[in-house]
Amino acid sequence: MVRSQLRMTWPRQMLLAALALGGAQSGRAEEAAQPGATQVARWKDGKQAAFLLMFDDSSPTHVKNVVPELKKRGLTGTFYINPGAGHYKASKDAWEKEFPAAGMEYANHSLTHTGARDVAHFDGELAACNEVIAKAFPDRKMPRLISFGKPGVKPEQWRISDAELRELLAKHHLVDRPTFDGHGAAIHFKTGADMLKLVDRALAKGTMECIIFHGVGGDWISMPLPDFIALLDGLAARKDQLWVTDHISAHQYETERSSAEVKVVEAGVKQVRLTLSCKAAPEFYDLPLTLNTQVPAAWRQCQITQGGRKQTAAAQGVVQYAAVPGGDEIVIQPLSP
Repeated sequence: MVRSQLRMTWPRQMLLAALALGGAQSGRAEEAAQPGATQVARWKDGKQAAFLLMFDDSSPTHVKNVVPELKKRGLTGTFYINPGAGHYKASKDAWEKEFPAAGMEYANHSLTHTGARDVAHFDGELAACNEVIAKAFPDRKMPRLISFGKPGVKPEQWRISDAELRELLAKHHLVDRPTFDGHGAAIHFKTGADMLKLVDRALAKGTMECIIFHGVGGDWISMPLPDFIALLDGLAARKDQLWVTDHISAHQYETERSSAEVKVVEAGVKQVRLTLSCKAAPEFYDLPLTLNTQVPAAWRQCQITQGGRKQTAAAQGVVQYAAVPGGDEIVIQPLSP
């Protein structure tokens, strides 16, 4: 339904895309509808909104309840781990082997969750936590962007300034997660239905929302397990419309999209050639963006090539595909019936 609506209204959307992206720089509607005119989708795969599940403190109930329920539904979460904490060490094999292999994402919540005595102390806490995360995902390049969640401690346990914290985050390539304000801490929701209202708000507005959990079905600041399961079932039911992802992927996509520029190199009956660029640093912002490109009406199946990567996609005046900003030229060609 969403895709068919996109095609019905495409000429108007392509005009907007031309004004924003420069794909058809004259801004005339008839030019915007020509082959090559391209729009960057608001979210990956053309989804309507994005939603993030965040879990703090490497709680034992994450091992017992959260990851098994996420796996059942093919969902992922961002886990803000404390590798120096005793409860993490008690399930070390699960945290460092099983969960990364199951598609879970890790974020830096400091090594021990004991605060920041001074800059040097917290520098060491962040570096040590990053090291554990790197070992859990040995196939990923380092340095890379890692999400950060400030540990909640007593005021007397936090002795560095906001400016000093920002410097440390930049040093360790950490990205501060969304604040609780305007998003959701699980403790503020009474039921699974209440949490799903936040999900539906994101869908209605086309925005990103998140919920931050501690314990689930036990431990501290706990969310009852039945309500958590109701949320997950609701997310799974909305997967055709909703991108349930991790914080860094959503951050990369938003950052790249905000400065993306598509230029048409060639637009003919045999092929369409484009370039895709963005202003973000390519060593950290290399997540593929989803593009919608106008192609000749006779094309029904397309091959999209960018460097050594090839993909095929159906077309009906528009073809949707993934491309990396700053990568090789994008070539779109029709496939023979």
